[in-house]
Amino acid sequence: MTLRAKPVTRRPGRSGWDNDDRRTRMINGAFVGAIVLSVLLLLGYGAYSWYDSHFGTAATVDGQVINKDQLRARYKIEKFRIDYTEARIRTLLTAGRISDLTAQQQLAFLEQRRNVLPDLALERLIDTTLQATLATGEGVSSTDAEIAAQLLDEATIPEERHLWVIEVKPANDKTTGVPGDAEKTAAKAAADAALAKITAGAKFEDVAKSDSSGTTAAQGGDLEYVRIDDNYDADFLKAVFGLQKDGMTGVLLGKDGTYRIGRITDIAVVQVDQTFQSQVEAAGVKIADYKLAVQGDLIRKKLVDKVTADLSKPSTQRHVLQIFLPDVQVPADAVKVRHILFAPKNDPAGASKLAATDPAWDAAKQEAEAAYRTLLSDPSKFDAMARTMSDEGSATETGGKQPWYDATSPIDSAFADQIFRAGLQPGAILAPFKTSFGWHVLQFLRPYGDGNEAWANALKAKLDAGADFRTLAIDNDEGTAAQKDGDIGWIAQGQFSGVKGAAIFDTALDKPSAVTVVDSDGVYIFLSIGEEVRPATDEQIAVFKSTGFTDWYKLKKTAAKITRDAAAAASATG
Repeated sequence: MTLRAKPVTRRPGRSGWDNDDRRTRMINGAFVGAIVLSVLLLLGYGAYSWYDSHFGTAATVDGQVINKDQLRARYKIEKFRIDYTEARIRTLLTAGRISDLTAQQQLAFLEQRRNVLPDLALERLIDTTLQATLATGEGVSSTDAEIAAQLLDEATIPEERHLWVIEVKPANDKTTGVPGDAEKTAAKAAADAALAKITAGAKFEDVAKSDSSGTTAAQGGDLEYVRIDDNYDADFLKAVFGLQKDGMTGVLLGKDGTYRIGRITDIAVVQVDQTFQSQVEAAGVKIADYKLAVQGDLIRKKLVDKVTADLSKPSTQRHVLQIFLPDVQVPADAVKVRHILFAPKNDPAGASKLAATDPAWDAAKQEAEAAYRTLLSDPSKFDAMARTMSDEGSATETGGKQPWYDATSPIDSAFADQIFRAGLQPGAILAPFKTSFGWHVLQFLRPYGDGNEAWANALKAKLDAGADFRTLAIDNDEGTAAQKDGDIGWIAQGQFSGVKGAAIFDTALDKPSAVTVVDSDGVYIFLSIGEEVRPATDEQIAVFKSTGFTDWYKLKKTAAKITRDAAAAASATG
């Protein structure tokens, strides 16, 4: 029998992992698939990164998205504005139209803004977005013509005039603490005399140095170059901008009660920078983007005008009394006192030079003892007596109240021995005592203890129990209101911002408000004693122009839902 190997054959239609060709094809296919997937992932990530880099969220304002491209564009705009302003300042300095000190102050301010430019750009975008929404609600809009005019305004240096000024401010009446008719008449006479000297041939600068009471007196009255819309007496600026070169005004009375004489020595006419648009483009800023920023600025300006005008209309006002304790940082053992000083010959500065046997010392002692007897029978007279009788120069304004004193305070040792005596109770009237300045009658008001807020709460408890608000204001208010029994006059809504305004207008009439703490300011208690619709006063309108929009917008911005991407702001420079 012959043995032969039987050939191995696969059955038709069967396959297996041991097929080399198939395995190779499958491996190659998987490899190609992995490559394709990797490429797709890379392309997807690149697309996402590109999208996020350009259209990713930098901030949101009530659901409105501010993307990163918008932030980069705004960053370039704000950077250009700072650079352009810096160049203008240096040009004006070279031309002698601003002093070196003024230039350095302005450049330092620009440098501060440059250091926070990414955050500044983001905040500007947030404000522009929110204010556009608010403008719609307030009926405020802008036109293409207005935007073009605003753009031209940015490229324009308005007319400026070199102004020299002599200011004569009336002195305060020693009794009332404010200028009276006699003081006003004396100030007017002094200003007329200054004008007469100049008319007679004296140099304006010399008269300013000798006769002006303004801060520019030492510089001969030089106020540098001014614009008609500068923050100065508006009527006075209007008058000086009506002068010819080398012209001089007469004596003009300002709304602040100051008498002024103005002189113009140079007129710098309006200048328009014809290269402004090309400079914008050279800075990498698209004109369309710049116009959007200008539109935002215009909307804000219109909102300011609208809010200010609304606040300035006749409105419900309240007649308000106030107790104010300013924010201080003093030790718990510091004390608050007030005193009446009876100096020999009514001269505290010269008292130490008088012999102890001089009769003036005895006369001062007798005055102090008489005042002490009066105050023992009626301590409520202390404030009025201090304002009219004390030889301390500031008493007419302070009612004799002193700053907080502690063991480290540089005060007369005899005075310190009295006010730091153990066992003194609030309100105690001390018997007359002598220091190097004269004889004193002193009232111990209180220790600082647990602080002003705790003291205010104690005052509030007294008020709730029926204590007279005016009396407590006279004795405790440390501002100017004590001089008027705490009366700060009629207050319009929007005149006081935040918690102060709320405390006044959210509290019922003839009821003391809650103790109101204002950060970095102090502690307040208010009492509204009347309410009626009244026109805004000049002083109130000035407040509205200064802070009305800021306070209004702060409330709106606080109420808005705003998110910020700090990383986006940091990368805005790229």
